[in-house]
Amino acid sequence: MPLPTLNCVASMESITYINGTRLALPPGRGEATLLQFLREKGFTGSKLGCGEGGCGACTVMVSHWESGKVVHRSVNACLCPLYAVEGMHVVTSEGIGNIRDGLHPVQSVLARSHGSQCGFCTPGFVMSMYALLRSSDEPPAMEEVEDALGGNLWGAANVCPSSGLPCDCKSSGGGCGAGAAGCGKAGCTSAKAPPGEPIFPPELKSREPFSIAPAGPSQTDTRPARPHGRAP
Repeated sequence: MPLPTLNCVASMESITYINGTRLALPPGRGEATLLQFLREKGFTGSKLGCGEGGCGACTVMVSHWESGKVVHRSVNACLCPLYAVEGMHVVTSEGIGNIRDGLHPVQSVLARSHGSQCGFCTPGFVMSMYALLRSSDEPPAMEEVEDALGGNLWGAANVCPSSGLPCDCKSSGGGCGAGAAGCGKAGCTSAKAPPGEPIFPPELKSREPFSIAPAGPSQTDTRPARPHGRAP
């Protein structure tokens, strides 16, 4: 089977969406990973940990149109070639909630339960759980939750979400100080409602796939034109 050629449909722009924002994929970045691109664009919630897909600190959710519906999957951004997400929607931890606009329930529960620990790997846990919930028609069973979090590793002790120091929120004399409601201090938890689930971009539902082979300084990445409705 012959290798796909550069941009079979030359008139089409190589794009992706990140947290609902349309972005053109840069030329000459055949060696780049999705994680590199995200952090260059300021989406620093996704972290570079092991760089081998083993720790889950870089986890994001990637959504694509398949067989007439939107399919959501968690992806290790450190291993994902940048151009593999052409024509797809990438959602990072910044895209589902924050202290200013309101936390997503997954973020809020994790923070209030002191699950954030040092915070480095927390966005990866959040996005693995979020992707599971978005891809499930029914509430997931405990076995499914454990399986979804199987690729995420924690390495720190229990710490306060606001100060980074060990604490007990049930104690008003120290730490966060306000029990299950959170302390309300900047950097801890938020009582605001989340801004809403990211909407899959309508443009991507009708976008025809095409083969791309972007070159880079050291290598050329190849993303063949997949049949419409199929993930790469």
